[in-house]
Amino acid sequence: MIFDRIKFNTYEKSIILGLIFSVLFSIVNFSAKCNIISEKVLRLHVIANSNSNEDQYLKLKVRDKIIEYFSKEKFQNLEEAKNFAIHNKENIRNLCQNEIGFKYKVIVNICKYDFNTRVYDKIALPAGVYDSIRIIIGNGEGKNWWCVLFPQMCIPAAEECKIDNNSYDEIFSEDDKDIVENETQYKVKFKIMEIFESIHEKISSSIQGFIEFFHIK
Repeated sequence: MIFDRIKFNTYEKSIILGLIFSVLFSIVNFSAKCNIISEKVLRLHVIANSNSNEDQYLKLKVRDKIIEYFSKEKFQNLEEAKNFAIHNKENIRNLCQNEIGFKYKVIVNICKYDFNTRVYDKIALPAGVYDSIRIIIGNGEGKNWWCVLFPQMCIPAAEECKIDNNSYDEIFSEDDKDIVENETQYKVKFKIMEIFESIHEKISSSIQGFIEFFHIK
């Protein structure tokens, strides 16, 4: 162990262990707060067919159409927004398909999706699993675009977030707003969380693999 290779007295070891546990507690507490944010948000995720100028333009047209469609609704909570998306999934797909024509097939999924920390302008959403409307155009091999449909934090024709203050204030607590509005302050913690999420995903995947293997056998 490291304590065996480097000579510390008992007092120094206690201080080091205390610092380690303090950091771990801080990260766990921060992670819990970020999970609360992810449980209040419905994200829009649009993936272009490719990175050609034409395909990226089509992606933005789809983005604008969906944001316009959702901006007409006033949701009180995430469940209302998510249920609206689920019940209108085919309408959403038709809107996208009509917007780009039939050059590409459009796939719409309403699902939970793992996002890295994303920052636009003064808003940051921490890494985590979020409810999402995921729209894949054609091969889905181009750059993607995201924003937040609920609470309303995005507008068409601009690759940035814009806050609808009424919706934002009603949904997010002061702790929530502190996190999403202070990306610089929490930058290191966001990165550590991404590492933890990655490790957790790999462990979960391995466990699931073992379960499936023995179930098959």
